[in-house]
Amino acid sequence: MSEQYLALIPAAGVGSRAQLKMAKQFTEIGSKTIIEYALDPFLLDENCKKICVVTQEDNEVWASLPISAHEKVVTCIGGDTRMESVLKGLELLMESEDKGSLVAIHDAARPCLSIEDLKKIMDFANEEMKDEGQGVFLAHQPSESVNLGDKNKVTKSLDRSKVWLSATPQVFFLEDIMKALWSAKEEEKFFSDEVGAAFTFFKSTISPLLSDRMNIKVTKKEDLVLVEQYLKLSGRL
Repeated sequence: MSEQYLALIPAAGVGSRAQLKMAKQFTEIGSKTIIEYALDPFLLDENCKKICVVTQEDNEVWASLPISAHEKVVTCIGGDTRMESVLKGLELLMESEDKGSLVAIHDAARPCLSIEDLKKIMDFANEEMKDEGQGVFLAHQPSESVNLGDKNKVTKSLDRSKVWLSATPQVFFLEDIMKALWSAKEEEKFFSDEVGAAFTFFKSTISPLLSDRMNIKVTKKEDLVLVEQYLKLSGRL
């Protein structure tokens, strides 16, 4: 049986690559914003004890959404980078929660996470994560060939069966991921996700868990078309 856990949603980014009128996580699809869809599985999961949403200061759009006042949800102000924003959210959670709690960190711009995938990753975390620094993350494997190189030439071909494309949630023990991100900050190293920081500073087992391919992140404007279709297919729109 799954135990209670925490969730952290970094939502302070501006999402300039999407070229939208506002930050992509606050863009509406149907009657709801992307961040509302992203939070839905955690709000529905009775094992999720608290959700920390990290936003920009004085974010009127977030404050206007009914979920911002949900009893499970707390809000804090983020930093200049994703890593800094996650760190601020973790600091807030550490003030009131057990440092040994599991925390699931999920992108605010990833609205198609299914409750089935959330349950799968949290069950895995509860059953398999025992040691300091361990973690688990949802991921995809590429269907295309993967080659490394610069813009002029290929330098290496990779075995795609060994390549994992990181998605979220990414789940760690609260104190562990806090330590990893603090170490990164002190050494002026910046990571685009928490797996990179945890692996660098703990060298423990971090497990990829194959997820539904519909669990995409909105990065560019055209991704909105896919997300709308996926939400319709899953009966959420």
